[in-house]
Amino acid sequence: MDTRQLRILSINPGSRYLGIAVFDGAELCDWAIKVVRGKEVGEKRRFVRDIIIEQRNRYGVNVLALKKLHPARSSQSLRYITSEVTSFAASLGLTLHEFSIGDLKTKLLPTERGNKRELMEEVAARYPFLFRDVRQEEKNKNPYRIRMFEAVGMGIACFHKLDSGNAKVAEAHK
Repeated sequence: MDTRQLRILSINPGSRYLGIAVFDGAELCDWAIKVVRGKEVGEKRRFVRDIIIEQRNRYGVNVLALKKLHPARSSQSLRYITSEVTSFAASLGLTLHEFSIGDLKTKLLPTERGNKRELMEEVAARYPFLFRDVRQEEKNKNPYRIRMFEAVGMGIACFHKLDSGNAKVAEAHK
């Protein structure tokens, strides 16, 4: 696949918040936390569909990287939302790649036993403009931006998986 045409939307789904990141090749174009609107599952599913359409129209995404849910740690509502994302992506012709948190740690962290905070630091080391978000997250009592960092990590992992060797995401300097 020509990496210049590789445009990845990565989504870390949640029933209240979504972490999203958009890549154009190896370049991180957009990253955010979105508050999932709606009280009913159907409203939440529509909201997620609208985000996918918006990012597809805005950036021309052709690949979707999605966080793989842990069966014992996800609600029925979240499983419905994720199911909607996968079927909707297929209907739009997006290539789908799923990554578990373990996959991200394996691909991005030098030690196998890394944690989410180390993952966040590694992502920021590759994209230094994210360090401001790391510092803000460290001040929060409850993790909020970690979803966004996981989405960026999924985008990096997806790019590495699909990259033909022509372009590289920056490596962290240790």
